[in-house]
Amino acid sequence: MKSALAIATRNDTAVTLPVPIANMKPDATWPALATDKCSVVSVTDFALLDGITEKWQELAAQAVEPNPFYEPWMLRPALTHLGVGVDLRVVLIFVPNRARPSQPLLSGVFPLERRPRHNRLPCRTLSLWRHKFCQLATPLIRASHAEETMAAFFAWLAAADHGCALMEFNCVSGEGAFHHLFVDYLDHNAVLHHSGACFARAIFRPASDAETYLRSVLSTKHRKAHQRHEQHLEASGAVEYVALAADGDVHGWLEEFIALEASGWKGRERSALASSAADRQFFVSAATEAFRRGRLQMLALRHNGRMIAARCGFAAGSGAYTFKIAYDESYARWSPGMLLEIENIRRLHGDSQISWMDSFTARDNAMFNRLWRDRLLLRDVTVGTGSRRGDFMVSLLPLLRWLKRRAKGAAR
Repeated sequence: MKSALAIATRNDTAVTLPVPIANMKPDATWPALATDKCSVVSVTDFALLDGITEKWQELAAQAVEPNPFYEPWMLRPALTHLGVGVDLRVVLIFVPNRARPSQPLLSGVFPLERRPRHNRLPCRTLSLWRHKFCQLATPLIRASHAEETMAAFFAWLAAADHGCALMEFNCVSGEGAFHHLFVDYLDHNAVLHHSGACFARAIFRPASDAETYLRSVLSTKHRKAHQRHEQHLEASGAVEYVALAADGDVHGWLEEFIALEASGWKGRERSALASSAADRQFFVSAATEAFRRGRLQMLALRHNGRMIAARCGFAAGSGAYTFKIAYDESYARWSPGMLLEIENIRRLHGDSQISWMDSFTARDNAMFNRLWRDRLLLRDVTVGTGSRRGDFMVSLLPLLRWLKRRAKGAAR
């Protein structure tokens, strides 16, 4: 590891950058952290992250915006099981701790992937890492040190030996506290940037009560149809809506959920959790740890004790994220997935600890777009990493986007 490099940012905050941490050997230990200024550490030996789990979790609880997929219990198994063959690093930012000067605070977690191209542009690019199950890449940034953390990350981009000209903030919040922080930094520092895709997906926010909410999203005809579906199921056996209890059999639930998902179209298309050992191990590891922390949410519709629909999600602060849903296709005529989501809406209205739930789905998901009336804005933004070449590449992106649209129009 080379000696640290001191950099002055726009607001004269000194940033210590160990350059390049990417060359740390597998048995490397943490570099010395500054106690009077920011320190930025880029980690590629992910076993080192286990030594800061408590600091990391404490940061997540005080982040500008939550993102459970970047918390230690979720990101560590993702790095282990889903990061094989991917050029990854986790950039950590530490800030001085006035209460305990000898123990700097972890203030930022930025999981990054390095790719050889940016879309079709032959330009090496860093991007916030999104594995196949991650639909949100907002980094964890401590609210009390948000501005200096953002400044330290951009200083690292400009100075570190990562070999990339572009940095992509992909699928990050397009509204709220992080969005304001990010836009303010770009504006105040005159950072050349390109706004790419901007899209919205369904998010749940409660109404005054569940029935008022359901009347606003479902017509009388559809509400009666779903009632008939439930009655048909009851006519042939016991119908139960059951949530995984705090002392429940989490391993039994997870195995049953994995089998249910694999029995349907995802199993036939080899996209189910059971279709890949790595996917299965990631899910079981993350969900088990979430259960231990009281963060796992599982709800099932059972018919004669058999799971015919189930949903899995994770709590995050005052909100929650849907992760996976599955249903038994042999019951498709009775819409078990829809019945379960209606029950979920009722339960969310009765849970004072949950003020929102992100569907975590594609923007065109028909069921969630129908049942969940609010929308969450997400966006992709690309910036240069501090070089003239990077700024030049960013300036080309609007032209490339225009040419792509012209080509599509000509094809039509």
